[in-house]
Amino acid sequence: MNVLLAVFAGIALVAALLLLWWRSRVQRELAVMAATQHLGCGAVARQAPGSAVSVHGTLRVRVPLTAEFSRRPCAYFIAEIEREETYYERDSQGREESRTRTTTVYTNMKYGQCLVEDETGKVGIDFDGATVEATQTVNEPNAAPPDSGTSGVAGGILSALTNANARYRRKESILPPDSPVFVLGEVQSGGLIGKPAKDSSNTLFVISHKSEEQRVKDLNRTAWWLMIVIGPLFALAVVLFVWAVMKGA
Repeated sequence: MNVLLAVFAGIALVAALLLLWWRSRVQRELAVMAATQHLGCGAVARQAPGSAVSVHGTLRVRVPLTAEFSRRPCAYFIAEIEREETYYERDSQGREESRTRTTTVYTNMKYGQCLVEDETGKVGIDFDGATVEATQTVNEPNAAPPDSGTSGVAGGILSALTNANARYRRKESILPPDSPVFVLGEVQSGGLIGKPAKDSSNTLFVISHKSEEQRVKDLNRTAWWLMIVIGPLFALAVVLFVWAVMKGA
C-alpha cells in the first residue's frame, strides 16, 4: 500500500465525517425549531418552567450599552481582536512553507437588561448561555499599538503580544435597541426565556437578528451545501484508498 496516498485518503475521510457531523447538527436544529411552540410574548409567563418556546418581537433594553469599537448604542455587543501570525514549517519533502495561524487574543461581551415586546405583551430574556446571531459593525485590520482606535485593556493586550510577523484584526457585532429579534429558549422560573436547565431535554437557546423564516432558510441552505461537499469527499477517499492499494501491490 502506498502510504502517502493512504494518508490523503484518511484526510478526505476525516473531513467528510466532520462535515457529516456538522450537517447532523444543522438538521437537529431545524427539527427543534419545527417542534418548538411559537408564542406571543405576553403568553410566555403562563407556560410552565422548562417549556421550550420561541417568540419574535422588538428588542428593548433598560439602559443601552455603548459598543466598544463602533461606539454605537446597543443591547448586546461582542468585541474581538484576532491575531494572524505567519510561521514556517517544512513539508514531507523538506521544503519550507509559510503558514498562517489565527488566534483570538481579546474578547469582550456585554449585554443589558433586555426584554422582547410584541402586540401581546413583553417577556424578559437572559442572554447568559445563548447563541447570539448579531449584526456585524466592525471587521477591519487593526495596527499594533500605538493605535488611537484601541485603548484600555484591548490596547494593553496588543502591546504585550506585538511581534514583527503578527497582524491584527478587530471585529464587533451588536444587537441594536428597538430592533427585531427571534428568540428560542426555555421558560425559566419568573417567566424569563433563558438557557435550558442542566437536566433539560431542550438543547437550543438562540437570540437572533434574523427572522425565524430566514434562519430556517439559511440552515437549509447550509445543510444542502454540506451534502454537496460530503459526497465527493467520501468518493475521493475511496478512490485514493483503492489507488493506494493498487500502487502498493
